[in-house]
Amino acid sequence: MADRQGGGDNTLSVFGTSHTAEGYEGVSGVFAGSVYTVLAFAGFEAAAPLAEETKDPRRTMHRAVLGAALGIGLFYVLTTYAMSVYFGPDRFGGFGASGAASWEGVARASFGVFWVLVFLAVVNSTIANANACATVSTRTAFALARIKVFPRLFAHVHPRHRSPVAGVAAQCGVAVAAVLGLGLYYDPVTAFLLLATVIVTVVIGVYIVVNLACAGYFLRRRRELLKPVRHLLFPLLGIVAFVPALLTAAGLPVFDFVSELTAPVSYAGPVVGVWMAAGVVVLIVLSRRHPGRIAETARVHLDETSSPESPESPDLRQSGAVQP
Repeated sequence: MADRQGGGDNTLSVFGTSHTAEGYEGVSGVFAGSVYTVLAFAGFEAAAPLAEETKDPRRTMHRAVLGAALGIGLFYVLTTYAMSVYFGPDRFGGFGASGAASWEGVARASFGVFWVLVFLAVVNSTIANANACATVSTRTAFALARIKVFPRLFAHVHPRHRSPVAGVAAQCGVAVAAVLGLGLYYDPVTAFLLLATVIVTVVIGVYIVVNLACAGYFLRRRRELLKPVRHLLFPLLGIVAFVPALLTAAGLPVFDFVSELTAPVSYAGPVVGVWMAAGVVVLIVLSRRHPGRIAETARVHLDETSSPESPESPDLRQSGAVQP
């Protein structure tokens, strides 16, 4: 049970590396923890695939993505600081998902019966996270199917609810199979760590590529709009910040400060490698047989009503998935 409260113990030292857990001293602990920090933070960009279901998407999506990033960042800093100081920063390495040394345990000790409010907040967050994952995956599958990169079935919408039913069914099936399969084979915590590391490896890779794409786009295509700080310096800083986390998530101890993962979490790197290799094969096949579809991937989330290759393809807004 936590036996400390903030009060005079408020300190800025928790924003440094003096309280990292044993075995993860200094900056290596920061990079090891950044793997799951990225997992918690990722998802703010999931609003983008909803652009064509949104009224005035160029204005609304900009605010949604930026607002989500800033809002969740502030929320995490505030709540993590409060819990670190309350529980004790030097003991935070023993903070877990259940028992006295957890959010639930601290809530029970601090608020009595009102600990259930913290529980409901966690449940609400879990449901919101699952909803965001389902939304971004099914809408992306819909957009890719519309330009015939994915099977055409994924572009089909329900006649009444106007949702991409094939994508929803596939996403549900894959999620249930992965969670139950790994959870039963290992245990729930190990399954979570393995899946989380796989997801983080992919997400960090996407963030790095997007930073590179931003710099490349303005250097090659829109030089007249290039702003060195915004379009070159910030992407470079983003890449530098994400590379150590990517190496850690992939289990590649290239530098001394990168902690090597243990099995089965270390399997995340090979799993992502196989997945990426399969993607390269698909890319090569499409580039040789259907090069137009590769070009169309640049337009999958734009607010245009159809693609040149498939003019009859409706977007979700036209299909009535969501009435703006």
